[in-house]
This record gives sequence, structure tokens and C-alpha cells, in this order.
Amino acid sequence: MSSALPWPRLATAGGLLVDTNLLVLFAVGTVNRNRIETFKRTSQYTKPDYDLLLRVLEKFRPLYTVPHVLAEVSNLTDLAGAERQQVRRVLKEAISLLTEAEMPSARAAEDVLYPRLGLVDAAIGAVARIHNCTVLTDDQDLYLRLSHEKVNVLNFTHLRAYEWGI
Repeated sequence: MSSALPWPRLATAGGLLVDTNLLVLFAVGTVNRNRIETFKRTSQYTKPDYDLLLRVLEKFRPLYTVPHVLAEVSNLTDLAGAERQQVRRVLKEAISLLTEAEMPSARAAEDVLYPRLGLVDAAIGAVARIHNCTVLTDDQDLYLRLSHEKVNVLNFTHLRAYEWGI
């Protein structure tokens, strides 16, 4: 496997904003790698996908988020029992390391992405434009819209294919 990103000229210094599903993968994988493929919210991913995500995260600073994404991640990491408490600790630690960009819902709702993609993706797009950061997503619609707008965006599915040598 390659440890390099497929687009080595991509500027990583502007930072990275990670979409909801990939932050859920991060949280679940950090708590228990063996749950990635069996947990309902991450079953489309594998342990190597989690490893790839970690490698991508290491290459960017700062790491951005928006409150909208964090709320979704908190709701989607509904593990049971002791793992629920562990995932809450993981999220709390991650929150302390992330740069939380302010994006009021009223402002996000005015973004060009809002009518088609909704509030969370509109907030992601607006923050990416304001901070000139790269967005990491596995959401095809968000990827295509941001690409069309010339926003730096990485499609996690493309990174996976690159890792597989496709």
C-alpha cells in the first residue's frame, strides 16, 4: 500500500474539514477497530479504510469542523454499553483538537449548497471557502458540487481506489 496521497501537489497547509461519515468512522474505529464492519453507521468501511483515514488526517493542519457535523457525529455514534462511554470520550478528545469554525445556521442556509444538499453540507462548503481548506468526504453529491465550485475536495472513495491500485 502507498502511504502517499494520490495528489502530492495538493496543498495540505490550508487544513482539512472532515465530513460526518468519516468522523463517525474515526470515532468508532478508535474505540474498537473490530466494530467498523459490523456497526450500522460504518459497515461500508473496512479496517484498512480506517488506517487510510488516519494517514490522511496526519497530513493536514489545522483540522476543521463545524458544530453541525459534530452534532451529527454525536447522534450517529450510538454504540451500546461501555463502548458508548468510550466513543463519547473519543469525541470529547477529538473536539479539543479540532478547530471549530463558526457557521451560524442562518448563514449556512443562505449558501448556494443549501437548496440541494441541506444545512450540514452548506455549512461545510461555506467554511471550506472561508478558510480555503480541503474537504474530505465520501458523499458523492457534496464532492461533485464542491469540485464544480473549485473548492479543494478529496473523495474518500477515490483515495480507497488509489490504495487498492485501481
